[in-house]
Order: sequence, then C-alpha cells, then structure tokens
Amino acid sequence: MSTVEKVKAPPRTRLLGQSLRRVEDGRYVTGQAAYVGNIQLPGMLHIAFTRSPVAHGAVGDIDLSEALAVPGVVAAVTGAELARECKPIRADVTDECWQGSEQWPLAVDRVRFAGEAIAAVVARTRYEAEDGADMVVADLEPLAPVTGIDDALGTDARVHAGWRDNCFVTRRVEGGDVDRAMADAPRRLRVTCHVGRHGGIPMETRGCIASYDRVGKRLTLWSSHQMPHVLRTVVADLIGLPEHRLRVVAPDVGGGFGIKSNIYPEELVACLLTMRLGRPVKWIEDRREHMMTAAHARDHRHQLDVAYDDDGHILGVDATIWVDCGAYSMFPWTAAMEPGTSVSMIPGPYRIENYRAVGHALATNKTPAGPYRGIARVPSAFSIERAVDQIAVDLGLDPLEVRRRNLVRPDEFPYLSVTGNIYDSGSYLESLDELERLVSLGELRAWQGVERAAGRHIGIGVACFTEQTAHGVQEYVRRKVPFVFGYDKALVRMDPSGTATVFVGIHSHGQGMETTLAQVAADQLGLALEDVRIVFGDTDVSPYGNGTFGSRSMVMCGGATELAARQVGAKLREVGAFLLDVSPDDVELCDRRVRHRDDPSIGMDIAEVARIIHLRPERLPSGADPVLEAVASYDAEPGRGVYSNGAHVAVVEVDPETGQVEILRYACVADCGTMVNPMIVEGQIHGAVAQSIGGTLYEEFQFDEAANPLSTTFLDYLMPNALDVPDIQVSSLETPSPFTINGLKGTGESGTIGPPASIAAAVEDALSPIGRVFVNATPLTPERVLGYADAARAAGA
Repeated sequence: MSTVEKVKAPPRTRLLGQSLRRVEDGRYVTGQAAYVGNIQLPGMLHIAFTRSPVAHGAVGDIDLSEALAVPGVVAAVTGAELARECKPIRADVTDECWQGSEQWPLAVDRVRFAGEAIAAVVARTRYEAEDGADMVVADLEPLAPVTGIDDALGTDARVHAGWRDNCFVTRRVEGGDVDRAMADAPRRLRVTCHVGRHGGIPMETRGCIASYDRVGKRLTLWSSHQMPHVLRTVVADLIGLPEHRLRVVAPDVGGGFGIKSNIYPEELVACLLTMRLGRPVKWIEDRREHMMTAAHARDHRHQLDVAYDDDGHILGVDATIWVDCGAYSMFPWTAAMEPGTSVSMIPGPYRIENYRAVGHALATNKTPAGPYRGIARVPSAFSIERAVDQIAVDLGLDPLEVRRRNLVRPDEFPYLSVTGNIYDSGSYLESLDELERLVSLGELRAWQGVERAAGRHIGIGVACFTEQTAHGVQEYVRRKVPFVFGYDKALVRMDPSGTATVFVGIHSHGQGMETTLAQVAADQLGLALEDVRIVFGDTDVSPYGNGTFGSRSMVMCGGATELAARQVGAKLREVGAFLLDVSPDDVELCDRRVRHRDDPSIGMDIAEVARIIHLRPERLPSGADPVLEAVASYDAEPGRGVYSNGAHVAVVEVDPETGQVEILRYACVADCGTMVNPMIVEGQIHGAVAQSIGGTLYEEFQFDEAANPLSTTFLDYLMPNALDVPDIQVSSLETPSPFTINGLKGTGESGTIGPPASIAAAVEDALSPIGRVFVNATPLTPERVLGYADAARAAGA
C-alpha cells in the first residue's frame, strides 16, 4: 500500500428518499407522449358499435344490410357470429353460493345494460363506421329491468335467467362474540350510509388497435390498459390463440385509476375482426360510450349496528353491506371484490374485538362495476367514521377524543385485526396528533366560533383510516379470484457503457414509476438517475407481471427491482474487486465507480467494468459468467398486504338556503412507510384527494326508473375543476413496514379514503347550529344538502 495517507471516502449518497424531478414528464409536457389514439397503421380500419338503447331486453333479429350499404363500410358483425369464434368473459370465484355471469363480445341472447354492444361496424373512417352503426336494425324485446339495490332484493325479475336471486355472492366475516357485545353494551346506535355511483373518468378514454400478421400468424394488440400481461393471457385464452402468438402493448396511458384494469368486450371484438379482415382495426371510445360502458364504481349501502360504552369505547359492530355490481362480474376482480373488501376493512384503524359483517354483491341492469381508486376502502371508511362521529355526538365528546380512545396503539403493532388482517405498522395516534398540530385545531375552532356568531355556517370534520396496500399472494388466495396476483418481476440489464435498463411487468400511467424505480435501481448499481431507463408496457420485452393496481407497484415491483439490481451489483463488485486486486467485501458501488470503501483513490469506473464483462471475458476471474443481467420476483411476506394510514380534516362553509358547500381548507397527514420520492408521494395524495372531492360533492351516475343512464356527458356528470379543489396541506410521517424491502408501503389510493367522511362530518357540523342531522350519503349535491338543512330545521337546535 502507498505510504500516502488514505483519504476518507465521502458518504454514499442515496437517491431513495430524495424529491427528484420526474424523468418522464418531458414527453408529457411537450406533447411527445404516444397514446393509442396517436398510433396510425397502414390500411387501418375503424370500429363503431351499435349499442342497446334499453337496460334489459331479449335480442331478436339483427339486420345489417343497411349498415353494409353505407359508403365506406367494410364489414359488420353480430354477437351470434362472434360467439362461434370466441368464448365469453367469465369472472368466477370459488364460493359455494356463487352465481356467475357470461359476457359475450357482443350481446347474443340478451342485453343487460343500456350501452351494451349488439353489433360492430368496420369502415374506412370512424365517421363512416358511426354512420353504419346507426343503420343497424335490431329487434329488442324489452324485459323488466332490475334498477338498483332495493329492486335487486325485492323483485321477481332476474338479471340472469336461471338465477335463484339477484345476488352474485355473499361474503361473511365474524370474530369475537357480537351478540353478547350488543346485548351487554350500555349504548347502541344504528347508522345507514350510502356512497353514490361514480367512476374514474380518466382524461384518455379506453381504446385499442389490433393487427394480425397472416404470414407470421401473430396478433398485436395495442391497448390503453393497466395490466398488459394479464390482458394477453385472457385474450389469448378467449379467442383460442397460443399466447406466444399474441403481443400486447400498452403505450402511454392517460390515466387508469382501476377503470383500465378490467377485460372488456371491445378488445376481443377488435382482435376477432382483424383476424377476419387481415387489416388493422382501431377503436377509440368516445366520452358517451365511456360513461355508459366503462366500469362504474362505489354504489354501496351499509348498515352498521354499533355497541359502545359510556366512555365511547367501541364494544362491537354488526354490519350489513349491499353493493350494486351492475350486470356482469368483471374479469379478473369479480363482483365479490367490493363487498368482500368492505366486510374486511370496515373496522379500519380501530380496536374492535367483536365484529360481524355480511356483504352482498347484487346484480342489476346497470353498467358493470369494477375497481376504482380506493375501491371498497372509501365506503368502508365513510361508514365507520360516520358511526364514530355519532358516538361523539351522543356522548357530547370531541370527535378526536373518541378516535383516540379506540385507535390501535403504537405498542400493539403488528396488530391482528378482528377480520384477520395483520396491520404491520402504523402511526394512527401520531397522525391524529400531527393533524391537530398541522391545522392548529384549537385556534381553528375558536375562529369557527367567531364566524358562526357572525352568521356563517362553518363546519369542521375529521376522518382517520388505514389502507390495505400491496396485497400479496395469500390475500388473493383468500379472495378466491380467478388469478392469484401478489408477486411481480423485474429484469435489470447493464450494457457495455455501464448504463442500465430495467424491464418491469407493471405499468406507469401517471404514478411516476419511471422515476421511483430508477431511484431504487440506481442506488443498488451506484449509478446516477439518468443512467437508468425503465421499460414497461410491452409483453414481448418485459417479464411477466401482474400490472399496476391496488397501491402495489412500488412495494412489489420496487422490491423485485432492488433484488435484481442487487444481483447485477454483486457481479460488478466481484469483477471490480478482482480487477482492483482487493476483496469484494471492501468495495462499493458509488458515483458511477467501483471503489474501495475506505480509500476512494482505489477504484475504476463502472462503465469500464461493464465493458470488460461484456467484451473482454479473458480478463474475468476463472469461471465467471460474462452476463450482466438478472431477473427477480417479489411477494412481500406474509402476503396479506401492508397498511398505510392517514388522517384528514376538512373545513367547509354551507349555505343552507342553496345547499352549496365550499371547502375552505383541507389538510391531511399520510404515512406510507418509507418514501422513495416525497414529492411524488405528495403529488399522488393531491390527485387522490381531488378525485375524492369529486365523488364526495359532485360526481354521480344517475339512472331513470327503467335503469336508463341519465349521466352520459359532462353536462349531466359534474366533475370538479381547479376552482373547486382547495389548496391541500400534506404532512407525511414515515413508519417503515417490517415486512417489505426498504419498509415501503403503497400510497396511490390513500388520498381518496378520507374526503367523503371528513367532508360529510364538516357539513353536519356546519348545520348543527340549525339542528341535529345525520349526513350519511354522498355525493353532497346542493339538492341533498338542502334536504339535510330542512331536516336540521325540523329537528331544531
């Protein structure tokens, strides 16, 4: 060794935890993103669908002759024709009481919701295809529709012939002794809550392009989808094509929110038509089609009987849940998803030892329901939080104090909930304390008193919640769904220049995954952020993955990325140490160099090591494999998910004469474990809160008495704009999970969970000087708020 004194190596800078700018934003803000709608192929034709004008009807003769006579029309098909070439979509669970549904690419014998496709017309342009679709003559015999939850429970009509009732499935959970808790409790109350039917409404509607190569016997499907590998598997199975002959590409996707994680009939139709015609075919959903046929969500009704003592401790909960799941069970989630999740999640962050819940998934003649950001967690939190507020009202206690008396305590983690969920870690009490500090709640309430004295109707509402994220294999085994998701994969490959490409099976459509996954990989490889490229969305190049949903991507794919990058990093250290003539234990990867941990003057560039591995194998250690790539999978054990948590507060002003609600202030505390990129976490929370404000105050799919949709344009379906969403204060806590790599938890959906409960509580508080009223339903439209104001006046102060 040199006699020169060694220079102490500077500490290694970790990218994980830094608020770095998103690398993907350049192509979005400059208009360079490539969506399905941007793709043009030679000889491409366009599809338009003829859709049912009735919610329930028997399909008779369909006359295509006039459609085929329209100039530019190339072909037209019916459901009966395609049924000979394709299997129906079935999304079944293995419960004994399950009643399944079959959805054909085009309706064959019945239509079961208004907007269901009954014919497809192919033409040179979309305009000509639309003209042709308008000329299809279909004989539909109207049948009695099942219009909603009450009708599904009380009518003799059936959505699906041969069913014993209109229930897909009933899910049950029970723990403790609920009957005894109810009998012995000094106090009891019943709350009934309803969360209205709305949906994700992404900026980019659904769309697909299918192109069949008759020479190579290979089909390519471009789709605006969140789960390209799952889409490939299902489509290949349904149309009878070997999976290696189907390539699915999900390019840039303009928002998904769960809406684009389902398997829809239109993609099957496109694949079958391109195979028939030998020309590419394209379908881009218009906004009316989207509102009528893309998956709807929510539409829950919950009844909770709650037992509690004189100090506000919850002694037991007995819950019944009804969910309007629409006409079909959607693949792969099934109609069991919403009620099954609700029965599990209603206890939320509270220590409830006696609990029973029964959840019913009901079939109606409405658009099928599927996942939407926050899925059943939103209505579940709404119900239990509204119940906790009623306990506070009954006992004359501060709503925060009632929560503190029931929240899981820090020394109880990991906490086994009464529903069998393992809450790995959390900051339930700490989040509530931080929320109180964040908004200076004492001062806020003093200001509220002054403003009330001046005649303003100001209300303050709080909500706490926990969010199950990154569901693992065992969770999907428990759910008995068609596919057992849970794991994900990543392939890390370093090239001779010393830069890396990470191929992943998830999809990024706004979450910043190209940045956060690169942060994880770069840390393990000693590279800069710009040295790592993330590739996704193409089943031909990425390892098989389950896609993006359920606040799972950073946990599962981030874990897989780290494991694969560690393997590549180990090879770099091994070879680098050999070339430097030092022990592999003494070297690290940092600042694009393989360097000695204690003496940074001993080292070489990672690019030089990578080049030797690829191009100069004679310089490698004996027996070394000249491969600089690795693939890894990850499923966070024990596989039941990890739990983020949060607390929200809303301050609103209500005009009891008009029913208008204005959000004056909104603040939240979020804990998603270790944050990879705090700026992106905050952005996710902002977006989720904004979406949830829409569902809380404005958005609702409405239907008439015959189950015909009334909300098919933005004139009828009101969404929040920039002026409706207040500044959102966010404070983050970090309670790492003991179950995951880097202590990560999911955060993409958590911001949607708190707004309905906190805003409803604030509206109720604002009306309290007029009279006591229970605000139990969303959206809080002016009409509904006026009803609450009238009820408050009737009740008296």
